[in-house]
Amino acid sequence: MRRSSRQRWITMPLLFSALTAQAIPPPPPAPRQLREARMTVTVQLVEARQGRVNKLTKLCTVSGKIPVYADDGDATRANGREIQGCTMQWKGKHLSVFVRGAVAIADGLVTFAIANVGVVPPDAKPLCRDLCAPQPLADSSAEIKASGAPHSLKFSLSPNPVSILNAMPTVWLEADVEVAN
Repeated sequence: MRRSSRQRWITMPLLFSALTAQAIPPPPPAPRQLREARMTVTVQLVEARQGRVNKLTKLCTVSGKIPVYADDGDATRANGREIQGCTMQWKGKHLSVFVRGAVAIADGLVTFAIANVGVVPPDAKPLCRDLCAPQPLADSSAEIKASGAPHSLKFSLSPNPVSILNAMPTVWLEADVEVAN
């Protein structure tokens, strides 16, 4: 009787600590890289007041090499590469705009491409207390799927609605992407 009581006292804290752990799994490993592709991105800042767009500012056109993986698109999301971004003027500060992307080819039949752009001010606060990263001022992204292995892909990024709702004043990034495979 004493032994089972002791075992309960020893195992219960371990069990409770395991239940309360909020572990986030690591990103999947990078799939096999086939080659690199050139990605060109044109980014502009959109500012709105009282429900109307009142200012468009072209920030930059940047290009760089991104990886092309042999993958079905799942691991590609977590293994994109950042290319040279640009800076934007915001409330008297120069903020860095990041640009990243990747391409995946699944058995030569389907091509996936991902891209995202964003800007996170140095004083950004997390959206949630424990698990969230700092909230970007603006960010946009896209994941597309095309048949075969096209030589080039063109697509536009969609703004993140959460960053639009939390920005004061209302701002977002628009971006057009071209990937030459």
